[in-house]
Amino acid sequence: MMTTTSYLFALFIYWLAAGVGCRLLYMMVFRHLSPMWSGATTGLVAGLLLVPSYAAADATTLAPALITGVFNLLFAGGMEAAVGAFLMLSFGAVVGVIVGIITVRLSTSRPSQQ
Repeated sequence: MMTTTSYLFALFIYWLAAGVGCRLLYMMVFRHLSPMWSGATTGLVAGLLLVPSYAAADATTLAPALITGVFNLLFAGGMEAAVGAFLMLSFGAVVGVIVGIITVRLSTSRPSQQ
């Protein structure tokens, strides 16, 4: 079993890697889309990768909701076991899209400083 420090360190590393991955996806793929679509898709990917969920109803530690949902769906009781993770995943996706759109709107509404 992981200690609290190693668990928090691993969760931080995962979030950092997911954030860097989202930034790279934006720079390499999504930048070629319109600003609104690029912000929405980057936010969607960030929401899908970064939202945490409990692995089981009695669990005390968090795990990425995408991984938890898929593993619970395939190996731990089907859709009934995966509903909580998928609800958190959908909530994270919606919040990610909203934050992505707001971020793009704020970044494109600044006057140029020349």
